[in-house]
Amino acid sequence: MEFRLSDYDEIIREVLDSGGEFQLFPRGTSMLPLIREKRDYVILVQCAERPKPKDIIFYQRKNGQYVLHRILKVREDGYVLCGDNQAWLEYGIQDEQIIGKVKYIGRKGKKLSSQSARLRLYERIWCFLPLRKIYFRVAGHRYLKNI
Repeated sequence: MEFRLSDYDEIIREVLDSGGEFQLFPRGTSMLPLIREKRDYVILVQCAERPKPKDIIFYQRKNGQYVLHRILKVREDGYVLCGDNQAWLEYGIQDEQIIGKVKYIGRKGKKLSSQSARLRLYERIWCFLPLRKIYFRVAGHRYLKNI
């Protein structure tokens, strides 16, 4: 049985608005190598303050699609976002489109905090966009093509 996020939109927002946490199992490859489908999950919380660069947010595009991506820049006209496994940027995401942000990444029964030293090191190395673009050109676009 396949679930659509749109069926749970109201519940997710209600849980986060009440101060709770929501466990989400992301699908897709845009956040590789950090978050892998069918292995990892994320714990979402409401944004208590305005999100900042390097935060991973869960948002809804104007076309209705739900996305989990990382903030690269905060600008007056909106956020600049990109998936960790992508080299193209998405511009103009607004605060009202943001549903929540990632507090933890779950893997193999353990929670990796968004503030952990391990994750901060990953962000500094892998999320440096010019380095990623070079990697994609040399090794091919998708991380771990043989998965």
